[in-house]
Amino acid sequence: MESEKYEKSEKSRKKLLQYGRKYGIMLKIIKGNICYPKSEALIIPANTKGTMSRGRAAKVIKDGLSGISKEVKQFITNSKVEIKTGDCFVTGPGRLNRRGLKKIYHVVIKRLQSDFTSVHIVREALRSSLKKVEADGMKSVTICALGIEPGELDPKTIARITIEQADKFVGKMKIKIMDDNEEFINELNNLYKE
Repeated sequence: MESEKYEKSEKSRKKLLQYGRKYGIMLKIIKGNICYPKSEALIIPANTKGTMSRGRAAKVIKDGLSGISKEVKQFITNSKVEIKTGDCFVTGPGRLNRRGLKKIYHVVIKRLQSDFTSVHIVREALRSSLKKVEADGMKSVTICALGIEPGELDPKTIARITIEQADKFVGKMKIKIMDDNEEFINELNNLYKE
């Protein structure tokens, strides 16, 4: 039963890859700095408090200036709905607009910056953010590794989740998975071999 499921998902993945090649829409895996996404949307990790002082979020703040951080904190403060793990909210790109970026999608994978996250939360948050990117009409998106800071989740597991969720949107937008974590990128390449 399990092998049949795998075969079906493998066949659908190959069909999507062929579709992507035919129409110029496909998934790219790139080892690099997420602050050079060359796409309209960027998906980065966030927490419910809006602090962006560590990991991939801190890199974005460094390149996009503190305007992004202020916008995040303002959004969280003024939000009429409680922001919880698995949610996604959107801000402007700050100075990253000079690199073609239109929106940053903040994927809430932790309650506090010091909390741990789970595989389930990352999967649900990534799925909801990709749906939001699609609903907003973005033609391209860059996804970084979520929840793989030292002492957190296994990069290989997150690579599997990322490719699984991204595969569902391959025919709908151009997708880049970009990060500087070598273990994460290597696992993605292994999973997405032809």
